[in-house]
Amino acid sequence: MELRHLRYFRAVADELNFTRAASRLRVAQSAVSSQIQDLENELGVVLLERSRRRVTLTAAGEAFVEASERILRSVEDASRQARRIGHGEYGTLAVGFIGSQSHEWMPRVLKRFRAKYPEVEVTLMEIHPSQQLEALLARTLDVGLVGPISGKPPLGLRLECFSEEWPFVGMPNDHRFARLPKVALAQLKDEPFIFTSEKNSPNYRSLIARMCERAGFVPKVVQEVDRARTGVQYVAAGFGISIFAEHISRLPAPGVRFVPLSPPVQKMRYGIAWRKGAEEVVARFVEYVKQQFKTK
Repeated sequence: MELRHLRYFRAVADELNFTRAASRLRVAQSAVSSQIQDLENELGVVLLERSRRRVTLTAAGEAFVEASERILRSVEDASRQARRIGHGEYGTLAVGFIGSQSHEWMPRVLKRFRAKYPEVEVTLMEIHPSQQLEALLARTLDVGLVGPISGKPPLGLRLECFSEEWPFVGMPNDHRFARLPKVALAQLKDEPFIFTSEKNSPNYRSLIARMCERAGFVPKVVQEVDRARTGVQYVAAGFGISIFAEHISRLPAPGVRFVPLSPPVQKMRYGIAWRKGAEEVVARFVEYVKQQFKTK
């Protein structure tokens, strides 16, 4: 028995007319008659009573209509779900992010993504960039918004920039440079710096170190923190200064003044990472994120 037999039988059962059933199926009437005969022969029962005037269902036919409709609905549902999964419109998605993205980027992206793909179940995990890469390789994470990037990703992963931002200096409100419109990095050579730890965010740490090196000095690090938001609190408490991306400057930060760095200075590139050969839903999310920031 094939699905074709069930579809032909359902059409005849609905129409109770072989001619109309053939027209609905867009096949010859002889093909419909042949398929119904094959089905009855395989089942060993008569499903339809035929006469010149009318076609009626037998008791066996009535029972088989209900069963065949359940089977066809199940096949149609499975086909529909398979297409949606294949097109990235259905499934699950585990997304990692760093804390500084939670107040601005994540709500913006997720609200629009969920509106467009409501049947994709998204799970969020706030974890450090280095741990995100490990989780991607371990397949406990599907996508990672990993923060500042440089160089190549680990083998087996893809990594692309989705946003670029200018760096700002975060300093206490009463700092001598706090009222300046801009600050040159070289002016900060004698300042105490607060850095994110190399273990948690190696790319951010190396990026700031290279910026300072090009400005002619090695930063004096007096405090290491686990994330940028914690660094803002240390700045507010007067421990020192730090370099932050522009979106951090939009966080509520009593006691902290964010001042742009004077050119020449490079932008901070923020990346999105995922496994090579990942499911279509991952590719949809990646492209969606890049498109959202492209049109910002």
